[in-house]
Amino acid sequence: MAISLISPGVKITESEIVSAVQATGTTIGATAGQFRWGPIEQPTLLISENELVAQFGKPNATNAIDFMSSAIYLGYSPALYVVRANATSANNATASGVAVQVKNDDFYEKNFVTGNENSGPWVAKHSGSMGNSLKVSTCPSSNAFQSTLTGSYTTTTNSRTVVGASSAANTQLTVGDNIVLLTGIDATTTKTFVVASIANTTHITVNPTPGFTSTTTTPTRKWEYANSFDGAPGTSAHAGARGGSGDEMHIVVIDEDGLFTDAQGTILEKFTRVSKGSDAKKAGNRNNFYKNVINDLKTGSKYIRWGNKDSQGTNWETTVVGKTFTTVNKPINYSLDGGVDGTVTDTLRVSAFNKLANKSTVPVNLLFTGSASATVVNSVVANVAEVRKDLVVCFSPALADCQNTGVEVTAIKAFADTVTPSTYAFMDANWQWTLNNYTSDYLWIPCNPAIAGRMAATDQQTAPWFSPAGYVNGFLGNKAEKTAFNPTSEQRDDLYAYGINPIITESGRGSFLFGDKTFTTEAGSFNRINVRRLFITIEKTIGDIASNLLFGINDDATRTSFTNTVEPYLRTVQARRGIIEFKFVCDATNNSDVSVSNNEFTADIFIRPVSSINFIQLNFVSVGGAAQFAALG
Repeated sequence: MAISLISPGVKITESEIVSAVQATGTTIGATAGQFRWGPIEQPTLLISENELVAQFGKPNATNAIDFMSSAIYLGYSPALYVVRANATSANNATASGVAVQVKNDDFYEKNFVTGNENSGPWVAKHSGSMGNSLKVSTCPSSNAFQSTLTGSYTTTTNSRTVVGASSAANTQLTVGDNIVLLTGIDATTTKTFVVASIANTTHITVNPTPGFTSTTTTPTRKWEYANSFDGAPGTSAHAGARGGSGDEMHIVVIDEDGLFTDAQGTILEKFTRVSKGSDAKKAGNRNNFYKNVINDLKTGSKYIRWGNKDSQGTNWETTVVGKTFTTVNKPINYSLDGGVDGTVTDTLRVSAFNKLANKSTVPVNLLFTGSASATVVNSVVANVAEVRKDLVVCFSPALADCQNTGVEVTAIKAFADTVTPSTYAFMDANWQWTLNNYTSDYLWIPCNPAIAGRMAATDQQTAPWFSPAGYVNGFLGNKAEKTAFNPTSEQRDDLYAYGINPIITESGRGSFLFGDKTFTTEAGSFNRINVRRLFITIEKTIGDIASNLLFGINDDATRTSFTNTVEPYLRTVQARRGIIEFKFVCDATNNSDVSVSNNEFTADIFIRPVSSINFIQLNFVSVGGAAQFAALG
């Protein structure tokens, strides 16, 4: 049989005496959903719940289920790809307040890197209202860092208003500046105040309220973040050596409203002595142009991107050779605004899951859908699992089905009827009551993230061919306080015959997965998840070995070498209780002269997999006093 590949590659097929199927399995998890922060439609690998918060923000009422689903999985296994779904009307906050959308790094590079005339100098790195909490403060010169004011300023006891004479408050001061004024005690004792507002050339308000009356002539002012730096910006060595001057500046990113840190005014990032020069370098020939420093994917800002040239710096972003850069004598502050969360629809959720379809770029083999509808589940199975042919999709019914008192089984089966059967899918029948430790509230979370987590944990603790169900491997201990539905034995039978895996709760013991069927009612070994996981493991391993043969010599020596590599691996799996027996054929019997001349290489691998125990019968017999045990059998 011809291999039927067009470009070079390894084709893996899988068959059974009963019917043809495709491979699935688990190790690294993946999901998609609604989040408040983070890249949109870009798979991001996380290894902890702390990383989940850092990348995608803490949960709120809108996205708590999606967030907690990911957190639950990470409690079982430290490897999860998350895709943030796009949302209708979702936008990034900007310095101008005019909303724009920058989905992710690739989108920025294609559409934004040369500047956006609507955004102003800065754009929140990600879409969402959290970006409205950001403030960017730039200190573009030594004068902006610290200067002496003209005129005199008079404080009045218990009044926040400070009045100037022959002053130029509106041109020399910026809201947030520190201003040093005499206390009135003597001619030298001073106190520092923060400029809260500037009315005009002569009137400002300060914090805190002065408790004295005093007049200060030519007071000093300082940038509010000056103490976070080792001194004022000036001229970099790179620019100075090329006849340039005044190219340095400091940049600070602040959590103005406290949405990122829960503390208003917290400094999130600072960038020291970056350059306005487009060709600027620092020690080690590293790029020091402020736009590139901010935008650097590895070392740049986690909160903002460069949006456009600041109009105050008329010759910024030009080369440093012989350049005296425009001096701006005051700090430049921007409070970002216009960020919108938006609403995630089924269509947008599907689009996010589709970003997981390419197994070459997203190496996952376990996916959970969270609270997704049947429409989304069907799409994920068809467009991700069926395309990749190397993962299992874990999904749950709707919460209302599990709480439909008296007819839970009927409702859950009705949901199942709306999903196309597939051995790539695994359906549970429950939701769990979970504490959202970010809000101290409890909420219902579908069980599929925990089931996926149990599969990944079973991989780590034993092997992929062990069932993730039962009292040992199937314990839903991570954040599961109770379940929405506790089926009776008869209800479990009804669900299991439908290819739906029950979850039970026992007093004093907890909640457990009590089934290991893939989402199919067809007979055969592939209707068990442990067999699926076995085959995905060995197919992935042997497929990787085979890929090393591409463009090699197609002869007996290569076939022998391949056999001598694969057979020991299969014996190892057999020794670890994954395979009962196997047969491996890769010789002239399945590599004819015709197939060799067609550049084809074939191996046939016959596997008899292990089976999990689903049914146990224990026969207890009371033996009378006169009976002899030797006669029993």
